[in-house]
Amino acid sequence: MRLVLVLATALATFVASLGLAAPASASTPIKVAIIVGPVGEELTPVYISLAEASATAAETRGAMVARAYSPNASAENVLAAVEGANIVIYLGHGVGTPNPYSANPNVATTNGWGLNGPGAVGTHADSWQDGSLAYYGESWIAEHAKPAPGWVMIYSNACYAPGASEGFDTAADEAVAAARVSAYSRAPLAELGASAYFATDFYEGAAHLVATMLDQPELPFGEVFASEPRYLAEGLTRLPHGLIEGAETWLHRSPYFEGKLDYWYAFAGNPASSLSTTVTAGELLATDAGPDLTLDPADGIVRGMASSYGESAGWEGQATVALPVVIGGGIPTAEPSWVLVCADRCASLPVVDSCPCYVGTADQRVANLSHAAWALLSDAPLVEGLIPVEVHLTPVATPEQPPDA
Repeated sequence: MRLVLVLATALATFVASLGLAAPASASTPIKVAIIVGPVGEELTPVYISLAEASATAAETRGAMVARAYSPNASAENVLAAVEGANIVIYLGHGVGTPNPYSANPNVATTNGWGLNGPGAVGTHADSWQDGSLAYYGESWIAEHAKPAPGWVMIYSNACYAPGASEGFDTAADEAVAAARVSAYSRAPLAELGASAYFATDFYEGAAHLVATMLDQPELPFGEVFASEPRYLAEGLTRLPHGLIEGAETWLHRSPYFEGKLDYWYAFAGNPASSLSTTVTAGELLATDAGPDLTLDPADGIVRGMASSYGESAGWEGQATVALPVVIGGGIPTAEPSWVLVCADRCASLPVVDSCPCYVGTADQRVANLSHAAWALLSDAPLVEGLIPVEVHLTPVATPEQPPDA
């Protein structure tokens, strides 16, 4: 990871504005999930500022943004943010393949995300030795992440993702860079149905990609790639993807930090495809109830399946619920709304977040329960994944005055 590069570039350009275009209108909001893993106390705030540039680019264009930032970028919080996302952005440590650490890399820890680990203590500490940082690799992501169909993966300022080596190591040649980009993009493209993979080390490069795709969703991914202000046509090499038949791997070698030539930028997938052709209206976050959402206007009860998530920032360890936007989910406030949720038992729960919950699809959920809420409502083990529930939307429930069960 070029941490020194990121810090130096950030300090040199922090007064510059993003220069975003006017928001594009959209009838259905796209969900953008942004992950910031821990990279130390000094640099994590820089990464968060880069993440917020992407968040601003998305939100000013009508997208919904789900944030999972260190020190709250636990595996559970990250999976909750990624669920149903059309674009996923990751900033943080990375370990790709090939690398100088192991001749036989472990797919459980490579080509993935570095998150706050089981030894995290509420800081941006990033040591894998004490567990404050944990690497969740391609096999873990493929097994657990549930983004939307046709989603786009963007790696920003993560080691190996665009093909380059770490600063101490031998500079990557074309073959090594291509192998790294192919390895990093394999799970998103082949296992999780991503339509495109981008990796950039350029300052606010992810924000530019998001802005371009949302402003021009019909623009082919190859042209999105070439729209980067630091793109040089002579620096591009197009190769067949090393692991996925029919896909391409694009390497971009150009001068950047202190004029150093390296692989700062990459793409994988089908360059002729686009956001509009891969993320159809039916795959975007729905803005109406959808065919499978059962809402009885007479009694104000929504019936269906509930999934689970770890916790929401500010509500750690508490019994809470996230709902689809169409039935009241949203950004939590100082005084969240309350609903009565019933499974084996009933409880009044604060609505502290929204969830895409696969609304309008055969996999639709009507609620996402925190682990504490799941235990409050049901004796079923979390590994079951789903439980049937009733969500009583009216009257508004509070701890002091819950509605009748």
